[in-house]
Amino acid sequence: MRAFKRRFVFAAGVVLLVLFWAIAVGPEPPARISISPEELVRAVTIQRDSLIDLCLIEHVDPNGRDAQGRTPLLIATSQQDWKTARRLVEAGAVVDLADKNRFTPLMAAAMHGNLEIFQLLLARSTNLHAEATCTDRRDLLGVALEGENPEIVKTVVERLPLMPQWKTSTRRALTAALQAGNKDQIRSLLRKHSTPPTPEGRNVPFLAYSLAGNNSSLFSTLLGCGADPNTVLPSRCDKDFLALLPSKSLRSYVEEDRNLTVVMLAAGLGQDDYLRALLDAGANRNRLTSRDKMSALDIAAETGHWRAAQVLLGGGPSPDRLRLEISLALQR
Repeated sequence: MRAFKRRFVFAAGVVLLVLFWAIAVGPEPPARISISPEELVRAVTIQRDSLIDLCLIEHVDPNGRDAQGRTPLLIATSQQDWKTARRLVEAGAVVDLADKNRFTPLMAAAMHGNLEIFQLLLARSTNLHAEATCTDRRDLLGVALEGENPEIVKTVVERLPLMPQWKTSTRRALTAALQAGNKDQIRSLLRKHSTPPTPEGRNVPFLAYSLAGNNSSLFSTLLGCGADPNTVLPSRCDKDFLALLPSKSLRSYVEEDRNLTVVMLAAGLGQDDYLRALLDAGANRNRLTSRDKMSALDIAAETGHWRAAQVLLGGGPSPDRLRLEISLALQR
């Protein structure tokens, strides 16, 4: 019995030795391939689909960057490689990562007018600042205007925060909306700003220009879309605006006094229909200028516009009687 046990232990030992030897001299298991995020960046840049496939299969980090700080997603959207862009988003690419110039994948999609990808990226965005600018002063709205996709432009305008001043891009958007007669977008843009819009490079608001230039279409559109009927002229008006004013006395008021409103301007121009529209929209007819304490009625009388004065009085005396009173006032 003891001899049998010794033979069994000996045989088991031999088997173990053979097994250990086989493991020691056998081939090593294949090592797992390690692919860096930079390889995915390079693959997307040169548009090598096979390498992109391999990187995504191996779950390579999709948020690597190149020397300019561009992620694979930004590179793909800039190159209009929409299929790869979608795959990268599905693989977990962060859509808000910008390059060194602060240019984002969302901007690239907007610039190329791809609504589908733009909406995909927008839905995944967690840190959107629609008003943010690149180092070259471009912003999301500006590049969307370049892409000429009205739905993208509309979406960007809706995402803008309230702003105290108009930017180049919002002025461009307003001009485009005015030209297209897009009243919804005009309303949205006016609501987004606490100051009245002015033409690019000008100080005087559009509404005042529409009065001075007798542009009834522009005036009606702006006022109907929510332009402030108490809009104030700046302390220093543009030369081309002053050149539109027909009378020297009115130009003198505009240049020398302060805080003239568009109601006063309409009264001084004798534009009765515009004046009525402003009053109907809620304009203050009793407001005074800062220096000379002139009201719209005073300016209408001083410039000899009796019909405008009658409108401001809300009826008042008959036209003949009013004309006589204004004449006597001017003589005094």
